[in-house]
Amino acid sequence: MIKLGVSELQKRPSILKSDEIIELVDKRDEKRIGIFIPQKYSTLFEEIVEKIERQRRKKILRAIKKLDDMSEWDEVASDGL
Repeated sequence: MIKLGVSELQKRPSILKSDEIIELVDKRDEKRIGIFIPQKYSTLFEEIVEKIERQRRKKILRAIKKLDDMSEWDEVASDGL
């Protein structure tokens, strides 16, 4: 993995054509901005992204179900008032 700052990437954009994974960092405070994954690894990366998306969707659906369950409880509780 190659570690590059934004300005370095601007000076040498051809580096994106390499087969190296590039970690893009903000050189001022050494915080990671992102990672560039070459096309060579796209199928592996797509599998990972799909797994992450499935987990994210499940989390959202659980939150919706929890809210829905709470609203049913509110209806039951208000019936007795």
